Amino acid sequence: MDKQQLSHFTRKIFTVAAVPLLMIAAGACDDSATSPDGTGHITVALTDAPTSMFASATVDIGAVRLLGDGGPPITLTDDGGVHDLLELQDGIMVDLATLDIEPGTYHQLRLVVDSAEVTLAEGYEFSDGTTTRELKVPSGAQSGIKVNLRAADGNKDGAGIQIASGETILVVVDLDVSRNFVLQGDPDNKQGLQDVLFTPLLRATVNDVAGSISGTVTYTSATPADETEFATVQADLDPLTSLVLEEMQTTTATTTAAADGTYTLWFLSPGSYDVSASAMIGGMEYADGPQTVSVGESENVEDVDFDL
Repeated sequence: MDKQQLSHFTRKIFTVAAVPLLMIAAGACDDSATSPDGTGHITVALTDAPTSMFASATVDIGAVRLLGDGGPPITLTDDGGVHDLLELQDGIMVDLATLDIEPGTYHQLRLVVDSAEVTLAEGYEFSDGTTTRELKVPSGAQSGIKVNLRAADGNKDGAGIQIASGETILVVVDLDVSRNFVLQGDPDNKQGLQDVLFTPLLRATVNDVAGSISGTVTYTSATPADETEFATVQADLDPLTSLVLEEMQTTTATTTAAADGTYTLWFLSPGSYDVSASAMIGGMEYADGPQTVSVGESENVEDVDFDL
């Protein structure tokens, strides 16, 4: 699959540049979709990173809006749909909204979350014996989570993405289950979980400039007993290369290493990242890093390895 095909996807694997859930970077467009004369074309997609504590994590997305230079917000859709985030892992995305819009500079996305529900993975249950929770959605998420957009070069003075006539932009929004659905209680006790809090933290990137970081986690000192104890890999964007964040916006991307130790942090905005790996195994914490990793436009950085 090449970049030109990406604008027509629904639940397709992202096989080129990858980027984490955070801020938006603007760059080259995908011109495979044609727009009426005098308009541009934008698609907003949703993705997630792997996690092992949940069997499902479902969100009901309402309105998706885009804010530009002056004027009221543009509603890209009033109904982004119901999505199980655990089906959107390892570079898989799903369309939330697509629309032809007037050319211009756009500074912010607003994403409304109407409801959220999680089901624990097999072998886990809440202390009351149940496995499913319908979560309270914070008022800020119901009125619209604000995600600032920024220029591809990370320049604070270059905020916003520019959409020209006939141009197509694909924006990927990362709603990271491990950071958005916070377990309350003792995760090492499979019957010691009390509740789950929905704490929305979103990240967004324009896919044409998105990059990725990948590598392998080995366990020299620690041996995972099962998949729930595989390492978490986290990348934090250098704050000097980022904009001031809105509430419910993050510059952090996370993922869980696979059974063979490999990992990929997808959909990363260009910039400098502090990357580390950690795991709680047998009641002990193991960690390695951080390593400073620079990600250029559409760059896939490989062999960023860790040893726990």
